[in-house]
Amino acid sequence: MLTVYQSLSEAEEHSYARAKVDPSLGKYAAHTALTDIEATVFYYQQKGTVMKGAVTRAPEVTGISLQSVPLKATIVDCVDSNHYYEASAKSGVPVKSTYTGSRRHIVTSTAERSKTGLWKIYTSVIDRDRTC
Repeated sequence: MLTVYQSLSEAEEHSYARAKVDPSLGKYAAHTALTDIEATVFYYQQKGTVMKGAVTRAPEVTGISLQSVPLKATIVDCVDSNHYYEASAKSGVPVKSTYTGSRRHIVTSTAERSKTGLWKIYTSVIDRDRTC
């Protein structure tokens, strides 16, 4: 499931870098994890911006429920976006940010394994009140 989480993170960053949904997103995400990314891409499209730079991650599986059907897991990640910024899609010029808080946050995601044995990320929530 960590491989799926990391693949989703790469597809998410690729989507934001182009302001276009990466076709592989559906392989790794479902439910609100997928719709949240799609909504963010739409936001960047409307603003005419993209994301540049890189995000550093440190995901860990913190729980797994072997009794549930489907199997469920929780992944907690420390996401560092200090070197990740919004820029004009046309010029590449960084957009001035008004955000003054920490750029390191805890992200908690849930994953489910389907009957076919494939894991997908179903939810992913940023806790902006918790830094790491």
